[in-house]
Amino acid sequence: MFKQNKTILIMAVVILALAAGLVIVKGKKLPPSDQGQNGDQYNVNKVSPIDAADHVFGSLTAPIQMIVYSDFECPFCAGFSETMKQVEREFGDKVAIAFRHYPLAGHPEAAKAAEASECAAEQGKFWEMHDKLFADNIAGRLGAEQSKQDASDLGLDAAKFNQCLASGKFGRKVVDMMAEGKRAGVTGTPTSFINGNIYPGAYPFEDFTGSDGKQEKGLRSIINDLLK
Repeated sequence: MFKQNKTILIMAVVILALAAGLVIVKGKKLPPSDQGQNGDQYNVNKVSPIDAADHVFGSLTAPIQMIVYSDFECPFCAGFSETMKQVEREFGDKVAIAFRHYPLAGHPEAAKAAEASECAAEQGKFWEMHDKLFADNIAGRLGAEQSKQDASDLGLDAAKFNQCLASGKFGRKVVDMMAEGKRAGVTGTPTSFINGNIYPGAYPFEDFTGSDGKQEKGLRSIINDLLK
């Protein structure tokens, strides 16, 4: 009976933690993220470094290498994309920021949105489509038809884009990218790796107070510490 009650108590604690929208790593409460269906264990393996195949802001040789695993349908990711722009403005060529796909199973439009960004990248407009897709997320209009309209608005070759999207040309690339992220310890979005260290959740740019009342470092402080 004692063991049964103990098991029920542990399950209740886990459910409450997930309901609170917090990720707990090494006893530390982190900013919210969309947690997928991959569990809540952070077994961090080495993430592959940024290279020319990535979609990157900044120089590949920048001292700060930041990899962001994201989902175009994730509301936390939409806000975090603006935080990334703050990082870019503040640190300039000291930081390289790479975007990698991690569409969650619970987001029905996310995988196709990721493919849409790759189809736009084929015509040299990844970051422009990236911004459009997150704007669609915020406006509640994310979907394949809206992506086609976005492509037209960006001046892309519509026939080429539509064929790319319909064919699933980049579907395998998106799946492989997500699988690599999972092996590296990603379980939800957004998740960032900064110089190899994992930071799950939508970290703010400025320092913040956690739900436990403790002061936590935001991205500005984290990056400045690494630059010392």
